[in-house]
Amino acid sequence: MKLYHYVHCPFCIRVRMALGLLDIEFESIVLPYNEEEKPKSLTGVKMLPIFTFSNGENINESLDIIAKLDKGNILKNENLKTSERDAVEDLLSKLGSDVHSLCMPYWIWTPEFNNESRAYFQTKKEVKRGPFNKLIQNRDQYLKSFENNLESLIPHIDKFYKSESLSIFDIMIASHIWGMYIFPEYQFPKTVHDYLQRVKRECKFDYHIDFWKD
Repeated sequence: MKLYHYVHCPFCIRVRMALGLLDIEFESIVLPYNEEEKPKSLTGVKMLPIFTFSNGENINESLDIIAKLDKGNILKNENLKTSERDAVEDLLSKLGSDVHSLCMPYWIWTPEFNNESRAYFQTKKEVKRGPFNKLIQNRDQYLKSFENNLESLIPHIDKFYKSESLSIFDIMIASHIWGMYIFPEYQFPKTVHDYLQRVKRECKFDYHIDFWKD
């Protein structure tokens, strides 16, 4: 089985975390961001993650991939059919917007990118969010918004999200805010950092493992 992914992508991180939690072996394939033909040949669109199952089936919706992999329902995927999902998705929409505005100018300097993929990524993303240099200049605005929204999460993560055990909601939340670890000098509040590290341990997650493993 194979996972085609981008290192920085929160939807890709969802699947990587789930695979680690479930102890599923797979081939990790980090695609350059400017690679268009491979994802289109697999699913018809340039959208990652893409997971290729042992039967040859290719799926590129992160939650669908996880549900199909989680045969024992360890992540309590039925939670996605409750009203709580709406609250989580709303929070992630707010947090994710600020994370992207803050982190995109820094993601492109990680080992995931080369000159060609960096230029491609920046050109694409600036269409939606504006010039990266302006994002950096306005970082205080995005940081304030991010931290305000993060405050609403803190009361619900004494151990995991509204639970004593890890669920699909924790995978969704952790993957969307993990990118802030790359933002210069930012430090999560201790409660949030400890929560993210609990999720990391459960999922045996290593953000940049593809670039330093043997």
